[in-house]
Amino acid sequence: MEISFSTMFFHDHPLDLIFDAVRRSGADTLEFWPETPDWWLDGLPEGRLARVMKEYPLSSPLSVHAPVLDLNPCSINPDVVKASILWIQYSIKLADSLGAEVCTIHPGKRTSKRPPSETDYCRLDHMLDEIAPYAGSSHVSVSIENMEPQVNALLTTPAEISRILEEREWLSFTLDTCHVASRGEEVLGEFLSVAEGRIANVHLSGASGSVMHLPVKSNPWADRSLDLLAGAGYDGLVTLEINDLSVGNPLSVEAKIRMIYEDVNVVRNHLT
Repeated sequence: MEISFSTMFFHDHPLDLIFDAVRRSGADTLEFWPETPDWWLDGLPEGRLARVMKEYPLSSPLSVHAPVLDLNPCSINPDVVKASILWIQYSIKLADSLGAEVCTIHPGKRTSKRPPSETDYCRLDHMLDEIAPYAGSSHVSVSIENMEPQVNALLTTPAEISRILEEREWLSFTLDTCHVASRGEEVLGEFLSVAEGRIANVHLSGASGSVMHLPVKSNPWADRSLDLLAGAGYDGLVTLEINDLSVGNPLSVEAKIRMIYEDVNVVRNHLT
């Protein structure tokens, strides 16, 4: 088992501090978001990223999360679709060049706030067809994530995930446990069952009512999620996906590192 955390938790901080936080928190690696502001707004300099990775080596391969902000591969706007697919393709190539093992992608959503139609699922299939050659020519597991159950969201149920995995042998699954919180343990167990052997990453965080992506420590939903993961024998990558805006007052760097440290210990105690 490897434990990572999202670079976006350190949204306002430089790359060297983020990579050093892996060692200081006791984590094994990172989920790197190209949209991490210090890198994204600097023009995505891959040489700089390589230097930071050399200076702060990770004990396990990192993972990558393809950009999602302002993007939607199922948009009715063809230019948005094209840009979204290009960024997913870029992320797969970046992950491969960095020696990452997993690249997580989002399925997109219906543009209007209405239930997805057959046309929207056709757009999802088109996106997957466009990235399949990139996945096939890389050493990276391209892993699609289940979404929070909102009116226009795609891939929110175990049945949807089961179908899309059965249709594409090359595709893996990133299970976001927090996105299942409103539906409970039974549905989370169904996700684990239908995706058995295909889970490449688990996004783990706490939830409380409508507030999502909270710290894991002392959170009942996170505890139940970990119990289900342990019961299913999961021993792969676990990524702490915490939103620093969900925890109240702005956190200092030291407070963030301490929070990750505590959550890493909770995960290790449950799963090892």
